[in-house]
Amino acid sequence: MWQPLGAGGGGAYGQQFDRAQQVNELLVAQPLCRAINPDRTLLEVGVRLQDGTLTSLRISLPPGFPSERPALSITSPVRHPWVDSIGRLSFPLLDRWAAPSIRLATVVADAFKGLGGQPALAPSKAGAAAQQQAAAAQQQAQQPGRPGAQQHVAAAAAAQHPPPGPQSSLGRLSAAGSGPASLAPGSGPPSLMPAGSAPGREQPPAIPTTFPEVAAMSNEELSRALSEPGAYQRLVQAAAQRLDLWQGVERLKGETRELAAANLARSEEQAGIRNQMAVVRASDYAPAKAAFDDKWARQQAVLAKLSPEVLMRRLQEATREAEEQGEQLLAQLGAGEVGLEAFVERYTRAQATYHQRDLKLQAAQQTLPPLHPR
Repeated sequence: MWQPLGAGGGGAYGQQFDRAQQVNELLVAQPLCRAINPDRTLLEVGVRLQDGTLTSLRISLPPGFPSERPALSITSPVRHPWVDSIGRLSFPLLDRWAAPSIRLATVVADAFKGLGGQPALAPSKAGAAAQQQAAAAQQQAQQPGRPGAQQHVAAAAAAQHPPPGPQSSLGRLSAAGSGPASLAPGSGPPSLMPAGSAPGREQPPAIPTTFPEVAAMSNEELSRALSEPGAYQRLVQAAAQRLDLWQGVERLKGETRELAAANLARSEEQAGIRNQMAVVRASDYAPAKAAFDDKWARQQAVLAKLSPEVLMRRLQEATREAEEQGEQLLAQLGAGEVGLEAFVERYTRAQATYHQRDLKLQAAQQTLPPLHPR
């Protein structure tokens, strides 16, 4: 009976064909899904959850796919019965994976349904889409006389350069190359951090939603600001001067200078402490160390003779010696080397000594700590 090409498995070619076919089905069923690497073993699609959270669903295909089960994971922490502590998904349809009866596109669709989310642009892809939108708006603005051109340019500027936060605005002002030196993005002090990051610190002024500098510009000037870095830097500098952003930078510079002066003042105190340590080492340390070494040597000499290990070893040897004396007397009696009366007297004394030492050995083994062989 005729079968479609690649159907029925039966070889590596059939498996590779079904693998590519399932990936193509997924890309058709999820238009916002994209392959992260060239061999399409790792795919990603954005997920917009019910609470508005934007995350990504990662689909990882093992080398033996579709015979082996794919792995699905969420890139952001989500509380859901299907998601474990590290973001991996596990749900009935995925757990009973069996190709070719279960398709990859069906599993991904079931994951969306179970998570209660909708497909969306992946977070890593949103920036590229914004840049494309800005470029299209800029091309429209370059056409003179076109109605609404200035609004398109303003929208493009907002998409390509979103309203800066307290840190990013300082980073852009630093990149302008003029005015007081600023701080790099992400390295601002607590007083310039976003609200809530440093309680009790003065917060920077709110960034306005309208800029008179932009509203007064013509279409040509707006296009030049988007295409020429120098024009854009001058525009940012003018807005920063109007908002008095340099005032906070100068205040932080003053605080930094005060902290540096306080640290330098303590350097003299640190030098005095180092001198005291040198005096102690030269005058008191050597005699104290010599006295310590002498006492340590005496302690080791005492332990070599009276330590629990040494005492236990000597007691074992004495017990063994008394036992050997009794055995030796028995041998002498059997050989006729000793008389009966002398044997009884000497053997009784040897056995009494043996039992005394053996009782002391047993008591020591029960009371002294366990011995560690050297």
